[in-house]
Amino acid sequence: MTTVKLSRRLAPGWVRVQICWIVPAVVTWLVVSWEAARPQPWRDEIASWSAATRTVPQIFALGKNIDGVLVPYYLFLHYWIGWRGDSVAAMRIPSLVAMAATAAVVALLARRFWGNKAGMLGGLVFAMMPIVARYAQEIRGYAFASLFATLATLALASALEKSAWWRWLLYSLCVALMGLSHLISLLILAGHLVMALVLGWWFGRWRILWWVLATAAGLAAVLPLTRRGLGQQGEQLSWLDPATPKALADIAGAIFQAPVVGGIVIGLAVATLWRDRASASVLLWVSVLLPVGLLYAYDQWVSPIFLGRYLLFTVPLLCALAGAALSLLRLPLGLVAVLVIGAIGLPTQLAYRRDHSNFDYQAAARVVRTNEQAGDGIVYEPRNGWQSVDLGLGYYLRDRAPRDLLLKSDEAQNASLWATECDDQVKCIGTTKRIWVVAADNLDPPYRATATNQLGYGTKAVLDRYYVPLVTWRVGGFTIALFVRPPAV
Repeated sequence: MTTVKLSRRLAPGWVRVQICWIVPAVVTWLVVSWEAARPQPWRDEIASWSAATRTVPQIFALGKNIDGVLVPYYLFLHYWIGWRGDSVAAMRIPSLVAMAATAAVVALLARRFWGNKAGMLGGLVFAMMPIVARYAQEIRGYAFASLFATLATLALASALEKSAWWRWLLYSLCVALMGLSHLISLLILAGHLVMALVLGWWFGRWRILWWVLATAAGLAAVLPLTRRGLGQQGEQLSWLDPATPKALADIAGAIFQAPVVGGIVIGLAVATLWRDRASASVLLWVSVLLPVGLLYAYDQWVSPIFLGRYLLFTVPLLCALAGAALSLLRLPLGLVAVLVIGAIGLPTQLAYRRDHSNFDYQAAARVVRTNEQAGDGIVYEPRNGWQSVDLGLGYYLRDRAPRDLLLKSDEAQNASLWATECDDQVKCIGTTKRIWVVAADNLDPPYRATATNQLGYGTKAVLDRYYVPLVTWRVGGFTIALFVRPPAV
């Protein structure tokens, strides 16, 4: 009792509330921003850069053909790049900030049900998650979806307990922003429906109607994206096969990307079902399990879509539950447990700081930039795959890229993520003296690229007849070959 009174004198209630969410936010920022610019962009991030650096009309035109659900994020990134530039660090700052803010909301969510200690520990558990750092360093909308899904859950709990028009307005806004960030995050609304029914029945049944109205208003802003996204799904996810029951059983590893860490967090979250306010634990668990089940059902019955990163928005809720479990310990022991979880995830954290994919665009660009000569031409292959060879090298080469010999129309002109090549390779290549071939390894089926095995028949025939290979390089995921035209040809 003396210790409690002393702590209250040293830290008044309002101070403890601020510490509860500020500490996790600061720690998360320090963790996720550490070497945030070191991993080079992978193909999805390159696609974001390509889309965002187009004009606004071109971004909307792109959305009519592919990535329609990502147009809001591309527009945001377009204006962000106009303000802060398109360096890797600059483009990742919004996601870094969003993840740090999510940690604060995790803390406030856990605090609402289990107190300040649970809030701070939940936010710190979130900060230790390797998957949080991974997608905080992603030029994509996943971090924003996590933020707004968690904030929507907190806003809903608040509105159901103490109904006020501005609370429902906040919830509606979060629903809209959640869907605009990543459409699949709207699956959390299934859990929110259960929460609204249960708490609405307890606090006042008319609040269920408020939830329906607020949700409908939020979804109205997302409806055009929903229609467009369903129409484009086949093209965007054509590479994905239906998930197996084993994939569903391994969902902890799929979501957390660190099975041991994910298992610990889920185990702690389960433990909250046997502590006080277990009903709150059940409601948060429902908001985790229903999205997983619905996404798997859609994957099985409609179209393949079951990817762990699409369920990233469930991680904050699980971390809030884990904080509730750890709050049963004395604070020093709880902090030690958080550090242990962080230590277990450290190898994965370090791996994420090295690279995000097997394709080293920067190294490939460096080879070309170091050895190119005036008048050189370049051929990118495969041009119609998901390797984004030309876009990835274009990010690093910029104006120093050799002339794209086979280019007929680029990605922006096609309102697509792929360029179109000319049909007459002999005419397009002409008498170019030196030709760079940058070939990416094949994805499906996987095999290693050689200097010519990724080339189309016409291009390969021209090189075989008129050119000889001078030198070949091999860098991460790419084979780079320099062909020269002998003087007598």
